[in-house]
Amino acid sequence: MSDVKLTPEQEEAIFSTGKNILVSASAGSGKTFVMANRIVEKVRSGVEINQLFISTFTKKAAAELKIRLERDLKKARLASDENEERHRFTLALQGLQSADIGTMDSFTQKLVRQYFNRINVDPNFRILADKTESDLIKQDVFDQLVENHLSEELVSTDDITKDDFKKLVKNFSKDRNINGFQSVVYSVYNFMSSTENPMEWLEKDFLKAYDTYQKFTDLPQKNLELTVEAVKDFVELLEISLTNKVISGKIGIAKANAFLDHKDVLLSTLTEKNFSAFADLFIQLDTVIAVGSSKDETLGAMKKDFSAQRQVLIGSKSTPGIVFDFYNQVKHGAIIEKYQPQAYQIVVSLQKFMRSFYQAYLEQKINENAFEYADISHFAIEILEENPDIREELQQHYDEIMIDEYQDTNHTQERMLVLLSNGHNLFMVGDIKQSIYGFRLADPGLFLEKYKSYDQPENPNQLIRLKENFRSRGEVLNFTNQVFKHLMDEEIGEMTYGQEEKLVQGNLTDYPSELTEEFYPELLLYSVDTEKDSDKKGQPDTSENVEVISDGEIRIAAQRIVSLLNSGVNPKDIALLVRSKSNNNKIEEILTSYDIPVVLDEGRVDFLKSIEVLVMLDVLRAIDNPLYDISLVAMLRSPLFEFNEDELTRISLQGGKDTRFWEKVLSSLTEEAINKELITVPLKAKIQDFVNKFTEWRKLVNQISIHELLWKIYIDTYYYDYVGALSNGDLRQANLQALSVRAESYESSGYKGLFKFIRLIDRFMEQNNDLAAVNIKLPENAVRVMTFHKSKGLEFDHVFLMNLQSSFNQSDLSEKVIITRKNGLGIKYVADLKNEPDVQTEFPYALAKMDTLPYIVNKETKKRAGLSEEMRVLYVALTRAKQKLYLVGATTKKGIDSYADAVLEQTTLINKYRDSANGFQHWILALQAATKLSVKMNIYTKDDLVEHQTKYVQPIFFENLLEQSTQLDGIMQQSDDIKRANEIMTFQYPEQAATQLASIQTPSQVKKRSYEKQLELGEVQPVTEFVRAKTFGFTSLQKSKVSATEVGSATHSFMQEADFSNPTLENFQKTLNQLSVSDELKKKINLSKLLTLFDTDLGKILIDNVDNTVKEAPFSMLKTDQFAKDQYIVRGICDGYIRLDDRIILFDYKTDYFNKISAIAEIKARYQVQMDLYAEALQNANPTVNQVDKYLILLGGPDKVLIEKLD
Repeated sequence: MSDVKLTPEQEEAIFSTGKNILVSASAGSGKTFVMANRIVEKVRSGVEINQLFISTFTKKAAAELKIRLERDLKKARLASDENEERHRFTLALQGLQSADIGTMDSFTQKLVRQYFNRINVDPNFRILADKTESDLIKQDVFDQLVENHLSEELVSTDDITKDDFKKLVKNFSKDRNINGFQSVVYSVYNFMSSTENPMEWLEKDFLKAYDTYQKFTDLPQKNLELTVEAVKDFVELLEISLTNKVISGKIGIAKANAFLDHKDVLLSTLTEKNFSAFADLFIQLDTVIAVGSSKDETLGAMKKDFSAQRQVLIGSKSTPGIVFDFYNQVKHGAIIEKYQPQAYQIVVSLQKFMRSFYQAYLEQKINENAFEYADISHFAIEILEENPDIREELQQHYDEIMIDEYQDTNHTQERMLVLLSNGHNLFMVGDIKQSIYGFRLADPGLFLEKYKSYDQPENPNQLIRLKENFRSRGEVLNFTNQVFKHLMDEEIGEMTYGQEEKLVQGNLTDYPSELTEEFYPELLLYSVDTEKDSDKKGQPDTSENVEVISDGEIRIAAQRIVSLLNSGVNPKDIALLVRSKSNNNKIEEILTSYDIPVVLDEGRVDFLKSIEVLVMLDVLRAIDNPLYDISLVAMLRSPLFEFNEDELTRISLQGGKDTRFWEKVLSSLTEEAINKELITVPLKAKIQDFVNKFTEWRKLVNQISIHELLWKIYIDTYYYDYVGALSNGDLRQANLQALSVRAESYESSGYKGLFKFIRLIDRFMEQNNDLAAVNIKLPENAVRVMTFHKSKGLEFDHVFLMNLQSSFNQSDLSEKVIITRKNGLGIKYVADLKNEPDVQTEFPYALAKMDTLPYIVNKETKKRAGLSEEMRVLYVALTRAKQKLYLVGATTKKGIDSYADAVLEQTTLINKYRDSANGFQHWILALQAATKLSVKMNIYTKDDLVEHQTKYVQPIFFENLLEQSTQLDGIMQQSDDIKRANEIMTFQYPEQAATQLASIQTPSQVKKRSYEKQLELGEVQPVTEFVRAKTFGFTSLQKSKVSATEVGSATHSFMQEADFSNPTLENFQKTLNQLSVSDELKKKINLSKLLTLFDTDLGKILIDNVDNTVKEAPFSMLKTDQFAKDQYIVRGICDGYIRLDDRIILFDYKTDYFNKISAIAEIKARYQVQMDLYAEALQNANPTVNQVDKYLILLGGPDKVLIEKLD
């Protein structure tokens, strides 16, 4: 280390010993350098490498640290003059790979396998690293528990009664759907798993908040303090506005004076906590004071400012400000208090269910000898806590416990560290300002508590701050310091960003100490004001607080990147940082259009839902069950076999409508086919080829692995090569590889069977997850696109923060439950108000969803924690840049003007703009208005972004001209082939429409060609905090047996079998009993409603003309397509018709659900074309009949059968 000059703080961090040490290492301060050198110095002093416990956040970080240590240890050995010292370094190098350098998870697995006999766990356990696999096990356990609770009055002596369980589920789930309750159970389980002792937390802390907060006055007084200050501020605002004649109208002046007359009484009700008196008085004071506008610029600005401040301080019922928000809490507080006991019973029932669920899930994992990482951590803690001999042995063995990224530690890991430490040998490195993994239940409070306590003079432990940043230019650091000095404090941010926390430029060799405007960060905003309505039609609003990024923002970045690249900057030195990868596809497409090489670090979005994978999943489903028509037809239609609609239609006519498509395929190859004349010789050969391949694959299912089966299919059909020839072929092939990798991983985990694998993938897709990325060779010298979280620990010369206006994800603040470590659980309670009309004046529906008192407290706690973490995410993003920052967003002029009243309170931005922020742009623009930041701000319009911008031309270096020439010849030859292939592929037939027309069609296909628009029936109810009263059933808590489609099909079958000559309930019941459908389906057929058909005129005609009624009448006729000018056959089956002397009455049953009479017109329009075809066929078959009446028999109404005549 003689060639490196250490700062005093670095030297202290490397050489201090004999106490617990917390190193607060700011971004770019060289914490890895410090940690590696401390290890080298430990070895130099005689500590063996295996006496150090070194915990890293990721496996990658551990591998990189080992590489760095190998280099530093060799360098130290070479520089040493002492034989004994060199020997120590040699021993350290020999033991480096087996040393305890790795993640906490890797250590706990090692510990449990070593001492498995102490806790009775099989040492050959495997890890459930795949969340989808663990979810499958979890789902089975959950389903079984639910079934038990519904089938037994009491599951055990202390468990939930069936009635209490139903109340529990009903509180969290929508009508006939248990998903809400299931998500609550999983959320609680995940939180439990992050604690050091899950069952102890469940028993001691789960109900804590319901013991603490029983009355509205028990709530923390923060909201009360804010309300008092808001009333005082509003009083001051009124007084100033009256003096300056901002309020000038008689009505406005009267309202203002009335409020001022009652200000003292109003404030006293708050300070004395007489909240009911406050609510009664406040609602009588009219605070809606309109001030209008003024041509005078100064007065106009003051009027505008008055309206803005009034909204923030007071607000209204519909858009509450601080005071109205408190008023609403007070009004609802009494109601919430009233229902607190019932809510408490729900929480107690949930606690009991969680006790059963946690134990049952753990037992199932023990049976399968497969555990989650958290389980292994809990086993390790149990070993150390219950076995003092092991604990003391490890405490004596380790000279030091070193923890990297300590700010991201959770309580389970913290407990492990305490158990391994001897009390004075912890060395913790991290940065509270970079704690961004709260969603993984990391607790920055652990770091923060030590950060504050270690700084006290009387504390024997030591706090060391590394403030020098050796990464970035002064302009980047200065801007970052400005932002967080005014943004972060203990109230919002969990710490004050003061002199001790600010970044100090440490690299004065590469960068000058003087700041120059050229390198100031740039705020690049795209103005959506300039977009025409026609341009924005159908497009999402990109002005503020949305997740979708506009093309304009990306083009702004692209133009800047092109300029940078043309100036000599390497693409790999540029990074675009995004909140999530949801916009990756669009970013890649636009950057590519500028010829900018780009790499998506976290891949494109929804690769698992790409067409090539969906095709393969259908192939696997069909192989597993060829009777699954949808997948079988999808496979046949796919590029694997390329059956067109005409060919599929011919096959479909080889059997009746109840015949499975696979049976029709096989029938097509026999002489007994009912329409064998439709199967041409070429088609028969094509079918035979498919059947040969498909049959072989099915035979191989039990002989080879799924991984091998997939590759056989890829090779047999050339599908892998096919997708490789498409656009983005390498990524498409990687996606197919990912599917095979998933299959290999699935089987190596001990699972077997194609059905289970398909179920695993389906579950994965239902959760909107993507497959794990497959490593494919991508260009190294390319612009990187990655999330803020992914960028942590990395650095780039030029960094673009994209989509600055995107919203913070605050969805967890509206969940059914909110859990905090301090208070335990808080729930939303669904109260039944149907017998309490006085309460319904506040809650308009019979069922009201209300936040319980613990929920209110936890929600505020979580909101502040979430905002604090968002500040830290912004800190991480800003500190990735070495030379220059670019902040790219979108806004409107109105959006920018809305920050005009942003000011500082002492040194910090006022709470209005910190607490209510919903995106980074909100903070940046408010700070820019309140205090001029060292940033260059530019606003771009659509006209500034030229589509045909000068593009980046990547330089080509010919190191071997002969090789390049050979390659060029090959490319030229290929280009000729490609031209010829392209001519073939793009050839247009003279009668193109006819080539796309099936020679045989059904009425439904004809209807689709002439009537494409699909109509949605039924009401769409808005989502509110109030829910309409519904009958809550539990039949669907167990696995659903039937679908609406199956019920409709069964109803059709019943109507075809029913005897219309004597339609009584008794006769209908006999027919139903004989129907060949499941008992579950039979229960779904409403016989009483079907009998109402015969109360209608058409029903009476049916009764009187049973002998003249034909049911399920098949027909066929020749038609000419109006577009293709070609003929085709229409074949189909109508439900029935009645032949009378003067006319034919055609009828068709429709089971489409509707609950509004207005929807009937839409149903009639939907089936008009189909019924016209039926009528035309009947007319052709009965030329003597002059009239065909068309009727729809609507079976899907709420209470009776309706008859509708068509034109």
